[in-house]
Amino acid sequence: MKKEYLAILVVGILILTYVMDAVVVPLPDMFTTPYHFFIPENFATYPLTTTSIALKALALIMGLLVTLSALGIKKIATAITLLVASGLLQLYALQDVVSKSFLVPLEWSLALTLAGLALLIPMLYYFMASAFEKSPVQV
Repeated sequence: MKKEYLAILVVGILILTYVMDAVVVPLPDMFTTPYHFFIPENFATYPLTTTSIALKALALIMGLLVTLSALGIKKIATAITLLVASGLLQLYALQDVVSKSFLVPLEWSLALTLAGLALLIPMLYYFMASAFEKSPVQV
């Protein structure tokens, strides 16, 4: 699939999540960490918000992967970039929720948490792909 189509899909998903956020009531700030939202009771209590959070995380992941693919960097550099991005997303969301500063809405902080966790999967793929990649023989 062409990168342009994927970029348009990412923008479409983000627009859909903003429409969904306009319909739902904002989450209460009762979570001590962003990980406390991801329990089955909250999925049943806030199904539309959970869907919005999952779609935002999907859009973030796809956007980052499309951008890295468009740059055309090596697999090991992509894996390291994904590892650093995952850590930074986790740390920012944790700081935002724990300090209750909410520079971004709580739904976005939770989406950053989910995206940071999910970025570990393609990161592992790129590390494994770079490990089994044939390197040119140097003489």
